[in-house]
Amino acid sequence: MTRTRLIPALLGLTLLSACSVLPKTEPVTTYQLPAPHFSASTEAPLALSLRIITPAASYVLQTPRIMVTPEGNTINSYRGARWTDPNPILLREHLVQAFQQNGSFASVSTEVHALQTDVQLFSDLRQFQTLYQNGHASAVIELDAKLVDPGSRQVIASRHFRVSQALTDTAVPGVVSGLGEAADTLARQLLDWSRSALQQQQQQQPQ
Repeated sequence: MTRTRLIPALLGLTLLSACSVLPKTEPVTTYQLPAPHFSASTEAPLALSLRIITPAASYVLQTPRIMVTPEGNTINSYRGARWTDPNPILLREHLVQAFQQNGSFASVSTEVHALQTDVQLFSDLRQFQTLYQNGHASAVIELDAKLVDPGSRQVIASRHFRVSQALTDTAVPGVVSGLGEAADTLARQLLDWSRSALQQQQQQQPQ
């Protein structure tokens, strides 16, 4: 074989051997958190603008992975499945939609738009995952929330929330649905609490 023919042949063999050792890309399915469908509140909206800040979270939750705690203190993620956004942003957007649909506030925004606001909702996301305990699976969301006056930086009210939604279907689509239901329950609790806390604050203010 001549030199001009040998070089392309060797290159071809090199490429073939490289392809044989490269790992195959795992197929990934991307999931959306089911959107909330809230009815408009029958009460008049508070004359306040609310900014929902993206929840702070541990490093492991700051990813688009769908997390699961199979036992004890371990935490893993479902293979081949991802959210459309990192967990904290996913939950923030769900809460914004729920608050807007409910209409309890004059306006609802996030820090992305940096609009002027009367009240800010800060939070720490502790859990957003499937949790197995005693052979039973649940979709769990745990959140520490604070309503803050952006002018004075004073905390108006704070509360710990923990929602657990039992799962009958532990396949990933069932987990996604369960976390969507848990997020709806959390949104309702946050709405009721924030409205009540801010109404109480307004009543206590001097006329």
